[in-house]
Amino acid sequence: NPSPRYIESVANAFKTGSYTTQGESFGTGIYGDLAATFAAIYLDSEARNILLDADPFTGSLREPILKVLALMRSMNFVSLSPVTRIDRMKTTTGQMPHEFGTVFSFFLSEFKPYGRVGDANLVAPEATLVDMPKIIGLLNGLTSLVKFGLSQCEGGWGPDYCREKLYTTSAFGVLGFNRTTMMEEEFAFETFEGMSLRGGLDNRWVGRDFNAHNGKATIDPQVNNNHVLYFPERSWNGDFYSPLIQNFNNQVVKFKYLSTTPSADGCIGYIDGAREYLNTQTWALCDGNIMESNGQWITCQFEVPQEVTSFRIVVTDRGDPSGNAFFDDIHFAAGTDTLCGVDSSVLNPPGVLGYSDSVIGELATLLTAGRLGSASKDIIRDAFDSAGSAEDGLRVAQQLLLATSEFHSTNIAKATNQPRDDIVFPIPSGKPYRAIVYIMFSGGCDSFNMLTPHTCDNDLYQTYLDVRHQVALPKNLLLPISASDQVCSKFGIHPELPAIRDLYDDEDLLFFANTGVMSQPVTKDNYYTLTNTQLFAHNHMQRETKRVDPYETNSGTGILGRMSDVLSRQGRNVASFSVDRFSVALVGKPGESDAPMIVDRNGIPQVYLDETKEYIYKLHNLTENDSGVFAETWSSSLIESLGVNDLLLTELSGVTTQVDFPSTYLGDNLETVARLIATRETRGSDVDTFYVEIGGFDTHSDVEEALNGRFKEVNDGFEAFSQEMKTMNLWNNVTLIQTSDFARTLNPNGGDGTDHAWGGNYIMMGGSVKGGKILGKYPEDITDDGPLTLDRGRMIPSTPWDTVFSGIATWLGISVGAEMGQVCPNLHKFNSSYLIDPAEMFGELINVSTPSPTESATTDSPTIFPTALPTAAPSKSPTILPTDSGGPDDECEDTSGTFDVTKS
Repeated sequence: NPSPRYIESVANAFKTGSYTTQGESFGTGIYGDLAATFAAIYLDSEARNILLDADPFTGSLREPILKVLALMRSMNFVSLSPVTRIDRMKTTTGQMPHEFGTVFSFFLSEFKPYGRVGDANLVAPEATLVDMPKIIGLLNGLTSLVKFGLSQCEGGWGPDYCREKLYTTSAFGVLGFNRTTMMEEEFAFETFEGMSLRGGLDNRWVGRDFNAHNGKATIDPQVNNNHVLYFPERSWNGDFYSPLIQNFNNQVVKFKYLSTTPSADGCIGYIDGAREYLNTQTWALCDGNIMESNGQWITCQFEVPQEVTSFRIVVTDRGDPSGNAFFDDIHFAAGTDTLCGVDSSVLNPPGVLGYSDSVIGELATLLTAGRLGSASKDIIRDAFDSAGSAEDGLRVAQQLLLATSEFHSTNIAKATNQPRDDIVFPIPSGKPYRAIVYIMFSGGCDSFNMLTPHTCDNDLYQTYLDVRHQVALPKNLLLPISASDQVCSKFGIHPELPAIRDLYDDEDLLFFANTGVMSQPVTKDNYYTLTNTQLFAHNHMQRETKRVDPYETNSGTGILGRMSDVLSRQGRNVASFSVDRFSVALVGKPGESDAPMIVDRNGIPQVYLDETKEYIYKLHNLTENDSGVFAETWSSSLIESLGVNDLLLTELSGVTTQVDFPSTYLGDNLETVARLIATRETRGSDVDTFYVEIGGFDTHSDVEEALNGRFKEVNDGFEAFSQEMKTMNLWNNVTLIQTSDFARTLNPNGGDGTDHAWGGNYIMMGGSVKGGKILGKYPEDITDDGPLTLDRGRMIPSTPWDTVFSGIATWLGISVGAEMGQVCPNLHKFNSSYLIDPAEMFGELINVSTPSPTESATTDSPTIFPTALPTAAPSKSPTILPTDSGGPDDECEDTSGTFDVTKS
């Protein structure tokens, strides 16, 4: 969010090719000189003045790839292979070099997230990727890199299968920062005071097979200023192994032991150091017989056979309950025999007061540029000192620093002592359930090859062949469907869409013809001046298709989000889900409905933060009013994501579909939607709105080759979804609406492709849909002389999206008048010739004549079941942009009436 002065300075440097600061000049004086441009960006006071760090509205979120590189560089990543290969970063974080999702890179430049950033009307393009799957994917990957090196373990980005253990090294690369000197050096003694003398491990102890161990340092039950070893969980086998020790004659392992109850069953022994795997042990002494404590500290020793040239000490507590056996001052010393009651030795702990503080201070400088506050440092220090060894502490501290808002943003965060609200599901209301699934064919679908002329009185199919040339579909390949009140008695469906044809014939699917983004009715003469949306541009037209508010009456909101707002005011429990990405389509006004939840297309991602999760919540308390707004965006998104993930993971863990969905991107998306719908009652939801997006429709070349693959995926995915809804007996409760940026030119380009156009043909399906027909008007003349045809067969829409979504809103129970004016603020711009009666779209409509919050569905057939669908929404309503309080309500004629129709 640079200031106008800053932008002007950089622009002038680019135009003039020169930039001067503090007497030093950059650039050649030639237009577009990048040396001058970069100097203007990086040397400006707005980029370098540290006083601006105190401004909560200055700064930004950091991009995922920059955060990964910052970790690898500052923590001294050491590559152990000729080429460092990182896999699955695009899938898990949304960003990877050379893997752009669209021509507009990874972010939406105008993106304004929920919360204080949006409230301040600031943009945060990087927040496009701050959603639940990507937050968890990023933290899993960063955590895996800390714990295992470059590995696939626990969501990591390594190139090979997960083989690493917590205490083994990746073969591909590791973080080399501050590796402790005690990693595998010769064991001398262990006092359990730790490197900071606050309790911990002096040495690098490991668990069975080099995994995590169960040993903990705790305060001596009898001496408050001493720390000792205990085991909070019992383990019959060894679970706590020391570093290697060379065995010598006349040497023994000496230690102190205390049992506080007769049921204690501490054991100590050894394992041969020659063994590759730590999966066995030989017990030398166990509680009872020789090693009897009777509630007092005793000193014991044991010999290791001379034929064992090296060994590791093994300790455990086999008692039930555990936690009553304690060990201290384990060391290798002169002696013979295995016995107790020997003299104890005085051991000086090797640690240094303040050790963890110094490590965390250095980490904070390297990873957060010194932004990390003292309260956060104290939390991380406590975690460091409680982790075990210095290596364990470093590992935990790195993970926690990588979760802080100061690492993920360039802000200073000022936290309070108040934790954030828990994420909870609402209580089911028992109201009828309905769901909308919004599917965007991203890139601009060539929908005049999805629905083509076939049998027409004016020989429109021949015109279609003449206009479309080499990209036209032969009639013998088309799947014919019948239509009435259209220019053709039969239309053709693309040959890769047989399930779409079948759903149409079953009257469960309809088409909207020549539909698109419109500001008001236009003609070929005035469309350019009267259309408020920038035409033929992906980002502008796709955004408006999601918003359906061309004059920004409700700035920053989307069409489904405004529906959620109205339904929430009616007392409905509404949940919104976007699969794999954020979408403005789901965004409502601040505080009116809950924030949309973003889920992974494969379901809910696994979280691998068990080692640090308790501390992460402490690091992200509510913040002060003058805390950095970008830091707050990260903190609120992280805690919300963890809470929602926990809830949904629990609910979805046992949910499977009864229909096999295709293993495609769209198939995965729709399967996730179906599984979420199956959890509706547990989530307490009356209404669910879903956003799904599939790409690959920007067919500037080889359009038919691309459409064959895309439509096959659509056909199989839509078929599986409809079958699953029918199997769940919810087909009448769900409506799927398909959209796209725009259609494409009827006239092809030289590469057998088609280019950006305008009006197109779209699908709506569901059990309540009054299908088997085409609504709107299919163009009767698609030549350049046609009244709706712009150059190269770009069709001016004859049906606006406003009427499509007003019909869907009516089906959901939103009344005509003030409520509809909020949902579709531009609907009043169109007269009846552009509008479609909702009763033409749906056979079953909720009675909306009296918009009461407690009103139930009124239908002649009991097909809408009162099953409270899921609304695993955060308890705290999100905020986005400041929105205009005024609007279309007083501009729209109130023609509220009752629609109570059954499917004929």
